[in-house]
Amino acid sequence: MAPFLRFTLAVCLIFCFFGDLAAIPWPLQRDSTTHLIGNSYGEYQRYGGSPYFHPGLDILAPAGTPVYAVKSGYVKAILTISADLHWRVAIGDSSGAAECDGWLYAHLSQWTIPVIEGQWVNEGDYLGDLVVWPVSDFHHLHFVKIRHTGVVWDSNWEFLANPLDELVGITDPDTPVFENAIGTQKFAFVENETTSYFSEGSPVNGDVDIVCKAYDYINHYSWRLAPYQMEYRIEGDSSIPWTNSVCFTGLLDYANNVSSVYQTDGVCLTEGDYGSRNYYFNLTNTDGDSIIEASDQPYSWPTADFHNGQYTIYVRAWDRAGNSSVESMSVNVANYFALTGNVTIGDGNPSLVGTEVSVLGGGPVDFTDELGDFSLPLVGGGSQMITVSRAGYAAVDTIMLMNQDRSLNAELIPGDYLAGDANYDDAVNVGDAVYVINYVFKGGYEPMPYAAGNVNGDEAVNVGDAVYLINYIFKSGPPPMEGWTPRNPSSHDLATLNSKN
Repeated sequence: MAPFLRFTLAVCLIFCFFGDLAAIPWPLQRDSTTHLIGNSYGEYQRYGGSPYFHPGLDILAPAGTPVYAVKSGYVKAILTISADLHWRVAIGDSSGAAECDGWLYAHLSQWTIPVIEGQWVNEGDYLGDLVVWPVSDFHHLHFVKIRHTGVVWDSNWEFLANPLDELVGITDPDTPVFENAIGTQKFAFVENETTSYFSEGSPVNGDVDIVCKAYDYINHYSWRLAPYQMEYRIEGDSSIPWTNSVCFTGLLDYANNVSSVYQTDGVCLTEGDYGSRNYYFNLTNTDGDSIIEASDQPYSWPTADFHNGQYTIYVRAWDRAGNSSVESMSVNVANYFALTGNVTIGDGNPSLVGTEVSVLGGGPVDFTDELGDFSLPLVGGGSQMITVSRAGYAAVDTIMLMNQDRSLNAELIPGDYLAGDANYDDAVNVGDAVYVINYVFKGGYEPMPYAAGNVNGDEAVNVGDAVYLINYIFKSGPPPMEGWTPRNPSSHDLATLNSKN
């Protein structure tokens, strides 16, 4: 999995809240300090067809309320996309065919629109009255910043920006609200890109998506809105800093990638229409920036990269006025993986049985078989210290990231040793000759390390070494020869070590 790209809270808030944007007046009820919002930019909507992001801001006001231009420019379009309710005026920054920005004013009464295409209008000029909306008394102006090309525009424009980023005087006293996502839990946990949820209270493992349920109000308490921004943070043995999940700012590809932001399944079912508004945010479907795209969806919380144990998940919701709410809950991580491998011995010891391989801190332990193989079936996730040890040999320590089945191959070398000291008592005497004879003829204990018993330097331990020792001890024969060069390795330079990652 690609590494997470993370934006700090400060960077994200500077981008989302304090962009270099010119302030514009409100397009209706211009003298009011409190405006009622019925739908927000990026809010989930579905009215019988495919779901989409709401591409604008719906400002509620009585039918017949006059609408005014927020910026001077040229009338680029007067059209309807669906009969009498959907007449709209678009005013752009230039009169030519080149691409330019503009503002869209939708749901005007056709017979009240006083302007014509190509006409210059000044900021504050009257554009028409709000049409009577026949559903739920939802009379409103659909207002959004757009971009298009052409002397006259059709309706295939881009939705360029959240109007709340530029409107002056955002009066919004209410903080966003969280609700339980599943049962009694504030958040739900689901296997990445699936609908397989972890049951309430159970530990999580593998690649996990975190889902929360949240909404906001802006001065009208009948209509739930999507919060402006969602973030999450994870604290525990390892941590993830505040990370942007979604920020409804900038260009909005309104018809695509809805499932990158909103969870829509039988457990966490996002809804957005006149009757039901429930917003479930998949917080971990993000690369950390403010662009909503299909490539965000594979992202998740990779719990296998974290040690097993308890973690606290924090989620923060912001509105555009700067109000925020935070919720949190704890969850346990429990990942276990197999560690297999092979240990060889660098001084020619023919016996590969009995090397201990263990996970430091009370983890699983195994001993190599006659082939030098070992298997640790239940190694916890995250970084684990693995120790390979055998009497008479330098230990091998390595840190492995246990996030899938791993393989560890190690070569043990002799530690400090005295050539001829087969019984490992720091002296060379007749006891070592007896020790070698017992090992060779009766299957006794092997020298520790094996190289200590090779006194004649032929890289094998046999009867010749016993004879060599007796000749040395009793007849002043030649001293034991070191058949392998001893080393004095540090704890992190101990052997040839290959970890298949």
